Amino acid sequence: MIDEGHVSAPVKRSSGVNVELHQGMNVVLQFSRDGKRYSSKIVGVDPYNFIITKMPLAPGISKMLFPGEGITLKYECDGIIYGFDTEIVNFVLKPIPLLILAYPVSTEKIELRRYKRLPCLIPVHMENEYERNLAFMVDISQGGCRLVLDKNNSEGVLNVMTGDTLTIHPVVELFGADTVNAIVANAAQKDRNIIFGTAFQIEDPELSKRIVEFVERIAGILKGQKTA
Repeated sequence: MIDEGHVSAPVKRSSGVNVELHQGMNVVLQFSRDGKRYSSKIVGVDPYNFIITKMPLAPGISKMLFPGEGITLKYECDGIIYGFDTEIVNFVLKPIPLLILAYPVSTEKIELRRYKRLPCLIPVHMENEYERNLAFMVDISQGGCRLVLDKNNSEGVLNVMTGDTLTIHPVVELFGADTVNAIVANAAQKDRNIIFGTAFQIEDPELSKRIVEFVERIAGILKGQKTA
């Protein structure tokens, strides 16, 4: 869910970013006429020609359906909001209501996270006062990480909610510590997996330093793979 109204980290904007859109992407459409935001989904893309999205079913939409009507389209990816201005090329009402939008050349990027997250795949244990489960750390930054828990490896109901404190048990060689505490910032379920976005809660400066060093190591490895 895209929400620009609750941003704790500094927002960084940049323009001229190449657009990468694909079928099934959740987006937000903002009509220039009323300024309201409507949830939608991309159902088709013809690169450099047009984008097809589901038409929001909301009162008053029909009054704004004509070629040339301005729309701002936004979508979120890994904590970054991308947005661009476009316009309605055409629309259809049957068999399902769809909007055909002009394809943009570039888009604006709005970074919501204070630290850039880097992909990784590290098995860890995540623990709270009720249970301990195997999970996978799939990205990491200086400020937090994303954990994926396979429910097939979890017994019973998982009692973890936004705002809860977790203890993450990585291998000692990663951070030089047996445990790292984190707060659950968000949680979502996808198929049999539960995905947790977490923010590290660290008071030890040495542990913070080791995490920074680890993130820099990952960044160096990823950069080396791109140039190889």
